[in-house]
Order: sequence, then C-alpha cells, then structure tokens
Amino acid sequence: MGASKHLSNDLKTKIIQHHGLGEGYKKLSQRFKLSVSTVRNIVRNWKTTGTVLVKARSGRPRKISERQRRRMVRTVTVNPQTSSKDLQHQLAADGVTVHRSTIQRTLHKEMLYGRVMRKKPFLCTRHKRGRLRYAKAHLDKPASFWNKVLWTDETKIELFGHNQGRYAWRKKNTAFQEKHLLPTVKFGGGSIMLWGCVSSAGTGNLVKVEGRMDSSQYQQILENNVQESVTKLKLRRGWIFQQDNDPKHCSKSTKAFMQRNKYNILEWPSQSPDLNIIENVWCALKRAVHARKYQT
Repeated sequence: MGASKHLSNDLKTKIIQHHGLGEGYKKLSQRFKLSVSTVRNIVRNWKTTGTVLVKARSGRPRKISERQRRRMVRTVTVNPQTSSKDLQHQLAADGVTVHRSTIQRTLHKEMLYGRVMRKKPFLCTRHKRGRLRYAKAHLDKPASFWNKVLWTDETKIELFGHNQGRYAWRKKNTAFQEKHLLPTVKFGGGSIMLWGCVSSAGTGNLVKVEGRMDSSQYQQILENNVQESVTKLKLRRGWIFQQDNDPKHCSKSTKAFMQRNKYNILEWPSQSPDLNIIENVWCALKRAVHARKYQT
C-alpha cells in the first residue's frame, strides 16, 4: 500500500469553511476532488480537536532517559577512551538494555564520534617550555635559513604485524586536545632500523642500521653519509645539521666528532619529532611498506 496523500492545512481550512456554509460531504468531495471518507475524517477531527493541525506523533518511547543521556555525555567527555560497550554495561546496571548502535547514535546527536587517537610525543612541562622557546627563537627565520638545514633522524619499520590504534570519543576539530592524543615514547625493538636525511632540495642517503646503534656506529654513519648528502643536495656553505636529543647524539664522543668536523648544529627541543620534516618521509615510506606487505 502506498503512502497516503498529505493535505495542506489551508486546504483543510477551506473544507471546514464550506462545511460551515452548509455543504455536505459529497458536494465537498466533488469541489476539492477528494474522497467522501477523507472529507468526513477532516470534519470529524475538526469537531473533536477544534483544529485542522495534525498533532505530533509520539513515536516509540526512548529507552535512554534524559538523565542517562547526560551521564553518558559526561562520561565520555571526562574519559574519551570509554567504549560503547562500557556505556552499555553502565546502562544495564540501571536496568536499561540497548544495543551499542543505540548508544552510538545518541552520542552522534551530541556531535561526539569515535575516532582513532592521534599519536603525539609524551610532553611534560619541561618539554613544553623547550618547544615554546624553540618556536619563539625561530618564528621569524626566513626561508633561506630553512633551505640550509639538513634534517636527520632514525626510524623503525614494522615488517611483521602493525601498531594498533586506539579510539576516543571527540567532537570535530578537537583531535589535538591533550585528552584525545595517544602519548608515545621511544622504546622497543623492531624488524628494521633506518637512518636518513632530507632537505628542502630532496632526500639524502638512506642507511640500514645494523643491530643496536651506539655512538660509534652513529658517528660512522655521519662520516659516511652526511657530507655525501650535502653535496648531493647542493647545500651551500654554512649548512645546518639537525638531530634530536637522543643519548647517542649527545654523548661526549659524538659532540667531539661534530666539533672536529665543524658541524653547525640546530638547537632542538626534546620530545619533538613532530617538528622534524623527515617524519613526513618516514610516514610515506611506512605506508608504502605496509601496502606492499598486504599485497603479498
């Protein structure tokens, strides 16, 4: 059966007006080209309710009360990593049984959506102050300054398995609020470790690190690859070397090596890999490796 035709309130009002002038149901149905039963129902409803307006339908009663809805919103706001299953158990404790999709729809109405948490380095107050000093010191540096920088870093690539993401409830444009981030620290092994360098002119050498890299191996990598990369990238005199504050980068022997080779070091705040442009290269490389892995 098809849906019934919706009649405008103006048309219903005209029917009531003509009915008040003494016209019968059959004459009204001919005038307005409606069935007699439709005209009769309009007049009957008008006599019963005193209006031609259709009352809003109540629909199916909500299982989640307003108080429970507010509590759900408050729970995921305080702890965004709360899962819909956890909320389902909370409601079950109140005697309310609902599907997880019902909980998700309720939170969606509050503009709260489950999203993968962005990974950012864990920052304490000391790290934040250091990053702020770095930003202020380099805020007005011209493009010519950054074009002279050789950005370097090491990265670990997972050849087997993958790092799982974590989900959090959040609103739009709140991805980088601290409670929505997944703190990361440097630890653990990996299938392969690489050292590489880039500049605004392109990519330099890429080296596989054999075993566990210490200060001696790091210095050997620099000696074999830095000057070669500088020449390849055509960096001018006065080029700047960037590295993070890893212990092997800051050891006495490494500092002495850099002084002998007259490296111009860029001051770098701790726990700030996200400020290094080489991270974009690592991200593209890891995506390519993972895509290749899933193809095979």
